Amino acid sequence: MLKNRPLGFLLLVAAVWATGLFPAQGASPVFSKPQRLATLPWDDGSNHGVPVKGPEWLLVDAHGRIYLESDLDILVYSPDGKYRQTLNPIDKKANFYGFAAVEALSNGDVAVLTRLESPQEQWGKDDFQEQTKPGARLILLGPDGTAKRDVEVADPRQPHSNYGLDNGAVYSIHDDGTFEWLESFGPGPAKDAAFGDFAAIAYNMERWQDHLRSLPVFRTGNKAYRDTKGKLHEMKGALSFLMGRPFVEGSGPLAMVDGRGYFKVVLDENWNFINAVFVEDFRARRYGLVELVSPDEDLNAFRGHTLFVDEKGDLFEGVARKDGYLIYEWKAGF
Repeated sequence: MLKNRPLGFLLLVAAVWATGLFPAQGASPVFSKPQRLATLPWDDGSNHGVPVKGPEWLLVDAHGRIYLESDLDILVYSPDGKYRQTLNPIDKKANFYGFAAVEALSNGDVAVLTRLESPQEQWGKDDFQEQTKPGARLILLGPDGTAKRDVEVADPRQPHSNYGLDNGAVYSIHDDGTFEWLESFGPGPAKDAAFGDFAAIAYNMERWQDHLRSLPVFRTGNKAYRDTKGKLHEMKGALSFLMGRPFVEGSGPLAMVDGRGYFKVVLDENWNFINAVFVEDFRARRYGLVELVSPDEDLNAFRGHTLFVDEKGDLFEGVARKDGYLIYEWKAGF
């Protein structure tokens, strides 16, 4: 979560020229207003609350149960926010290099995908630094929290790929944007025909930015300022707008669900950074933008901000507030 702060211009902005400040015809808001689902208490040492530093990821399963992960402990809460249990499917003594993805299935199962090699090994395309295995580990948890499946997967042709989950399947995503289907574990159809559109851009920021600039809901504009001597200068293409909102940057892919890609983005509002989610429907060519709930400012720096997309495309957010860790839901209206 980026902390709100001034953009810090040293020169006086005199004027702004921008074109296309509104989304293209047919692109409309596609999510409901956020609904608060639960307020989870902070851990005070005597309850099963959210750790003070905040969770690393959030998941809401098919039955509305809330999963939060922190320090490899997975805390499970009922839909109304009451603590149920703590799961420990990952050995804390073993090498651990992060979570690649999590997914909730329609039968109530939860899939967790972890990375087997360090980022340095993955980026360097070797396994000499830590002598670990390339690939990923799939852990499938049943509704009662028991591990129904625990298996390692790797792309035999490009083992140092990125790995992700989509629609009950494990995919490897190559550096060039191509992908391989590796493993099926869900109750429904395993392959998503639109996953290739997502894989081609999602894991390479340069390709994603080029793709974003090509969309009808993205526009650029010029900015002008006067220097200390009063001379007017024009900066062509210095401003960017996404669905009519000042756009700062993309901060990575979030999920792929039923032909729709979800991407984390940062917007600007009165020189404050605003976190949001941009949604692209690859088949219908429709777009959505969700401005997220902001945490209490003094909690930004050290308490986690989490996002999750379920199989229906609904968006969930966990956000830190002084009175607890709040869980919000935006229902998709595609």
